[in-house]
Amino acid sequence: MVDTARTSDLGAEADRRRTVVQALLRYGTGLLILALLAAALVILNRWLEHTSVADIRRAIAGIGSRQLAWAAVAAAVSYWLLTLYDVLALHHLRRRLPYRWIAFTAFTSYAFSHSLGFASIIGTTVRYRLYAPLGLGGVDVAQVTLFVVTTFTLGLTVVMPIVMLLDPTALKALHIAPEAATLFGGGALALLTAYVLAGAWIRRPFRIRGHAIAFPKPSVAVGQLLLGLCDLSLAAAVLYLCMPASEAVSYMDVVVAFGLALVAGIISHVPGGLGVFDAIVLVSLTPEMPGNDVMAGLLVFRLIYYLAPLVLAGLMFGALEAFQARHRIRSTSRGLNAVVSPVVPLVLAACTFMTGAFLLFARATPDEVLPSPFNAVSLPLVEMSHFTGSVVGVLLILLSHAIQRRLHAAWVVSLVLLATGCLSSLLMKGGDWREAVVPGLIFLALLPARAEFYRRGAILAQCLSPAWFVAVGVALASALWLGLFSYKHVQFGDELWWHFALHGDASRFLRASVAVGVIALAAAVIHLVGAASRGRAADCS
Repeated sequence: MVDTARTSDLGAEADRRRTVVQALLRYGTGLLILALLAAALVILNRWLEHTSVADIRRAIAGIGSRQLAWAAVAAAVSYWLLTLYDVLALHHLRRRLPYRWIAFTAFTSYAFSHSLGFASIIGTTVRYRLYAPLGLGGVDVAQVTLFVVTTFTLGLTVVMPIVMLLDPTALKALHIAPEAATLFGGGALALLTAYVLAGAWIRRPFRIRGHAIAFPKPSVAVGQLLLGLCDLSLAAAVLYLCMPASEAVSYMDVVVAFGLALVAGIISHVPGGLGVFDAIVLVSLTPEMPGNDVMAGLLVFRLIYYLAPLVLAGLMFGALEAFQARHRIRSTSRGLNAVVSPVVPLVLAACTFMTGAFLLFARATPDEVLPSPFNAVSLPLVEMSHFTGSVVGVLLILLSHAIQRRLHAAWVVSLVLLATGCLSSLLMKGGDWREAVVPGLIFLALLPARAEFYRRGAILAQCLSPAWFVAVGVALASALWLGLFSYKHVQFGDELWWHFALHGDASRFLRASVAVGVIALAAAVIHLVGAASRGRAADCS
């Protein structure tokens, strides 16, 4: 009996140690990601030492409307090509689905993974939720995701050799001699050719845990290479078109910088590659182009290629919910809603998170000129609107996880916060509606989705994952860096805390940053204390 009790105690102790190790690994990975982000922000700060926000704004104003139109067209075609990734994957698996379902699923998954990172997790989750009602099992979805990731990797692999062969000097940022670049390019293309031909020799599928995974046929492999090449070439073209016109930087230069930055962003696992992607592009192109021009191009690129598709996805789901609420759905639309409904909270949670980050970023940059209605009498209104917008931003970020969990209380509070954020933007800008568009659109997308938020429970009682903590840390750290960069010419001192003026943007940023930090820290402490008291820390995954 004693030995049995001792064995039981030893087993329980081993389980506790295993739980602690797993928690350390999860949160340690998150801390590593945040450390990589911090390093990237330090690099950005160093390379932009002599660049100001006003310089970047002037560079953005110098981007032609025709360039932006072509960039939007290239982004749209790139996302259309991404839908063909899934089409080719399902063809390889010999599964037939209507293209409209495939396109909807692919667009949603890529809109999420591009903006939020963790592509292997988010993309798989979205695909499973949308493909499962159509008969695809978990193994099928996993194979589709593996095929898509392989296609993307092959595209990235084939782009660089072609650049090496067409323009070896484009690798000057890597300090690779043109002769070596040509040699590497030829060798890489030889390996890719071997991959294509391998499908003709490897006809027996691999067995992994009892599941058969077939090697792509040569025709499918060629399709992978072409799709990946065209998609990445178009994505790089979007970045190139978003840059102010310059003869010093060629399209091939941008392709190389884009490919390197994309790899670094994926490896870092920072959501959206924020900071890491930008630092690599900046370091690669700055020797040939002013830093303000590069940053202007990166900001416009993120708006066109990342934020716009994410908002569009949220509006699409919101429209479906609106049709359902009005009972005007045809039989085909009911089937579509049944498939889409499970992923609506995930889309709206992402949109809520991005809206909160947008409000924080908007408050971290100074206003060059306040609208004419503002005078000394309007100072309290300006101060209140700026402070309120920052608080709303951090609260939306913190609430996004509860939105994903379908909590009714989170839905109600988020609507109030979005309306408040929209109003604060209008008041802060003297009626200028442009900044209020983003919270206004997400409010309209969230409003008709009430039926999706049926769960009751306390918002602060929810178990939060390390990945969510990383996303929050990235958003808050990036907003803080943006503010410090914007006001780096200001000598921070005690008097800034009590400086109230229409153009006292630095003081407003300082006070708002303290409030944001206090709110975020309080939320973290409440969660950690609550999780420890309930003994649920091990369940947060």
